[in-house]
Amino acid sequence: MKARVFEKEILENCVDDKEFVKFLKENPNLKLKFESVDIRKEEKIEENSYVIEGIVGEYLEEISSIQPLSKEELKAVLETLDEEESTHRLIESNLREVANIAFDYLIAGVDYLDLIQEGNIGIIKALEEYRSSNGEILEYIKLWIRREMLLFVDEKVENEKHMYKGYFSKRKEELIEHEIVSELEEEDSEEIPLEEKSEIIEEKINEVEKLDYNSVPKKMSYLEEEILKRYYGLIGDKRESLFEIENALDLKRGEGERLFEEALTKISLGGGRSLKI
Repeated sequence: MKARVFEKEILENCVDDKEFVKFLKENPNLKLKFESVDIRKEEKIEENSYVIEGIVGEYLEEISSIQPLSKEELKAVLETLDEEESTHRLIESNLREVANIAFDYLIAGVDYLDLIQEGNIGIIKALEEYRSSNGEILEYIKLWIRREMLLFVDEKVENEKHMYKGYFSKRKEELIEHEIVSELEEEDSEEIPLEEKSEIIEEKINEVEKLDYNSVPKKMSYLEEEILKRYYGLIGDKRESLFEIENALDLKRGEGERLFEEALTKISLGGGRSLKI
């Protein structure tokens, strides 16, 4: 199933946990297909954004040393999944996957560590609901991780839409009240007619209504994401040095380090809005 189709299904029919459990039961062994590159624009960083000093880098360093479970270890863990130690091992072994998936939902105005938290909740929910009939457990966990992150960013965007629509609706009411007062006081005005102003505001409201999380630019470029993923070992079999990354991505000497520092700064940024109207 294409990732966009999966996300549409979540937002339209699987906001409730029970509905998502039902959906996964009806689609065992579900795997997602992704576009090679996200075509959304990159966010221009706002001045009022703030840096979560060092925390994100420290977290990625910490989880980069966690090794995934071997087939034998995974089999043993599944046989004792009702035990706390097994659950802990399975959660820990998926932390790098959470960090990797979070890049897909790191849009303007969203904190990376908030996405990490939502993804970890997804792991816990997945382990609570998993049955062998659901298929391969690691794929099942990934679907829950994505679902929790998607609902989180969608709720943020919807809240901002509600805020903007409320603001424009209030402006429209104020214009009408001002026009009534002007007529009562018989004021002559060469301003734009009320009807034209109202139409402009209504267009803004309609513009906001059409927006969704896919309309929001991503915090980082594809190249910046790739560099961080390789450096912290979130993809591939091992961590790569900046020298290795430059060679793999055909970058000029020293460019990898510059892009890495810029990317780490962006991923450490908090604050700001998702929608800019």
